[in-house]
Amino acid sequence: MRPHRVGSPRQNDLVTAGPNFASTSYEERRIGELRRWKRRANLFLLGAFVVFLVSHFFGEETGVNGFIRAASEAALIGGIADWFAVTALFRHPLGIPIPHTALIPKSKDEIGRGLAEFVQQNFLDPANLGQWLTNADIAGRLARWLDSSDHAALAARRTIETGSTIAQSLDDERVASVITQTSLDWLRQTPITPIISLVVDAWLKGGRTLQSVEAALRGLDVVIVDNLTYFRESFARTSPWWMPAWAGELVFERIIASFRILVEDVASDPSHPIRTDIEMMMSRIADDLRNSADLAERIEDSKLHILDSPELASAVQTQWQVLQESLGRAASQAGSDLEKRLAELIQWWARRMLEDEALRTRINTWIAEAAERLANQWDEEVIGMIETTVAGWDANEISHRLELQLGRDLQFVRINGTVVGALVGIAIHALLLLTGNV
Repeated sequence: MRPHRVGSPRQNDLVTAGPNFASTSYEERRIGELRRWKRRANLFLLGAFVVFLVSHFFGEETGVNGFIRAASEAALIGGIADWFAVTALFRHPLGIPIPHTALIPKSKDEIGRGLAEFVQQNFLDPANLGQWLTNADIAGRLARWLDSSDHAALAARRTIETGSTIAQSLDDERVASVITQTSLDWLRQTPITPIISLVVDAWLKGGRTLQSVEAALRGLDVVIVDNLTYFRESFARTSPWWMPAWAGELVFERIIASFRILVEDVASDPSHPIRTDIEMMMSRIADDLRNSADLAERIEDSKLHILDSPELASAVQTQWQVLQESLGRAASQAGSDLEKRLAELIQWWARRMLEDEALRTRINTWIAEAAERLANQWDEEVIGMIETTVAGWDANEISHRLELQLGRDLQFVRINGTVVGALVGIAIHALLLLTGNV
């Protein structure tokens, strides 16, 4: 058993006045049930007493009456003994302070320590906890449960409701301040030039330059075609006053046609000189990002200027408010678009988890390792909380509550003691008859 400390001073300050027990209606039902079973056990004991009196004062010691007398004597002894034992658990029998009675009220603190040790040895031992969680396949069970559309929708609904509740309870300005003081401070302290350099290098090495240039040119052609009217009017406004309208229209059409032909040539020809020039320019930019201290300084200065601008802090707060409102609308509207998309994402994750055994194993391992670390870090806090909480309970109250929970079974013990005592009495009387001692 690993040693553990009694609750820390902080825990001792948090000792509860008593456990949070069941509702009044539930307690009333338990009290009524306990009283009924006590009456039944008492009736068995009373019956044994009546039979004992009748058999002793109105019958002989021989024959059937001898067996009845022996059975009633033993039943009376067994019933009284079990009544004493059951009562002694919770209080002093007949109010007499007999030693080793009222065991639960007297042993409340020992019970707390024993419960804490039991939890520590069986639930908080890192090896046992990790092995149990690994064998339990938590990830697989969760994935199988979420692989249902209804369950995924329920999980999405609860996630949105929880997120909305948390978001609404937070102060907007404080959230914005926390975001800026954490993420933005990290950005201030982290040079971004090497990050940009890595992105550009990866983009160039991955052969994405040709694809990106072609996509950009195709997009430029679409923009020109979609905005011909605007470009025509703009050209007409800036044309010389002496140029006739028909001549300006002709020039405009030739310029647009030539430009679109150039765009098409560059987009369709991977070896076009302009595309080669673009690749060379990107390579020079990547080289400057790696080697130019002046460029790196200018980039960092621009970064700090952006991060220190009040517009960025305002934008962060605005986006947080937008997120709050979105979550609030989704939480108040069952079957919202956000809920549907989140449910689809959850179900996709569950199916992937079920199909990928290696991923499932990794997640189960992470869960087990995290639980082991938490058990190592918090086991003393948990067992200290158990001890101090139980120590703060009222002894008579906890005794009463335990009696309500265990009372029916304990009254069965009393009834069994009476019945078994009678059977033992009959057996002993029969044995004495066989041996000739009666």
